[in-house]
Amino acid sequence: MAGRYVNEAATILSLSILQRFNCEVIFAQDSVESERPLKVCAEAGRKCVRNIHQYPVLSAEWIALVDSLKQLSRLVQLEGRMPANPKVLEARGRDRESEGTLWDQEAHENAIRILVEEAKVNLCLRMMFDFKKWQYNSAEKQAVIEEAMKAYESTEVQLEQKCIQFEDCLGTLLRKAFMHVETLQLMDIPLLIEHCAFILQACFNLAESPGDARLQETVVLYYFSSLMKHAEALNNSELLARSRELQLVELAVGHYLRFADQFPDELKHSLAEGLAAMADNEDFQTEWETFFLSDDAKLTFLALEEKLTAPILEEQPGKRREIRPLLDFYNTIKRSMLGAQMQNLHGFAPPYMTLASPRS
Repeated sequence: MAGRYVNEAATILSLSILQRFNCEVIFAQDSVESERPLKVCAEAGRKCVRNIHQYPVLSAEWIALVDSLKQLSRLVQLEGRMPANPKVLEARGRDRESEGTLWDQEAHENAIRILVEEAKVNLCLRMMFDFKKWQYNSAEKQAVIEEAMKAYESTEVQLEQKCIQFEDCLGTLLRKAFMHVETLQLMDIPLLIEHCAFILQACFNLAESPGDARLQETVVLYYFSSLMKHAEALNNSELLARSRELQLVELAVGHYLRFADQFPDELKHSLAEGLAAMADNEDFQTEWETFFLSDDAKLTFLALEEKLTAPILEEQPGKRREIRPLLDFYNTIKRSMLGAQMQNLHGFAPPYMTLASPRS
């Protein structure tokens, strides 16, 4: 049954791709005709989404699932190339000042919307978390691969490629989904924080390069950024407390600094925006020092000024306003450290050096 759905989805998706590349014809037709490719995409996406279930890694069902995830990932890429729908702004009740939600935005994200509507995002996160735990367990991974090689008469390279496809496609779907606050509001946020911390801690322990930018060792920094951007619309106090408990900020910053030269510019901008939102978070501002347990941790964070924000502003000076809270936070940390040094030397610190708020 799963195979039939995948084949149907592949056929429908192929037709929609042909329609997309003939868009000058399609979008010249009336409104009913112009919406037909989107409906076709939605039907294909929903069939693929309903194929998503948790199976043992490299089982026959899991391999069929990878094919569905590949189709969904291609659908996301297809929709990303479609022109925005200007009619959305004309919808009654639409907030013209916002970018909209998954249900009333100009961009086409049917695949992600359906993933949310079918309540599959939490399942996808759990599948990814379990997959990465399996992958980091070398002995268990090798045993499963050897068993699958015998069962399917496949090579180890072929099975490793399936694993990469699974992580790439599922990671893309999660990254796109987490960009929307309405998705995160339905998420198991403690699990998402735990997943990010687990990946970042594993990278630190293994002391290995993140490698392929499509894999979780890079992509979790997008997840971290989305969490920080939307924290105040979620359970803010719980999110910050759990992040502090697992040292998520320290892990994310350290990971970025170790491999800054390897990360794509898109990720750098996303991380800067996420950290700026964190610095502008009112709850974070009142307790920011609890996230930095030593001067070394503060100095590490300050290294972002040279490694992250300075290159961004050199290339795009107009971004200064967008990331201003992060720039102000650097100064807050510096004042805090200078005030502590003066207190150690003279037994007191000037009041203006003891202010903790990044807005000071």
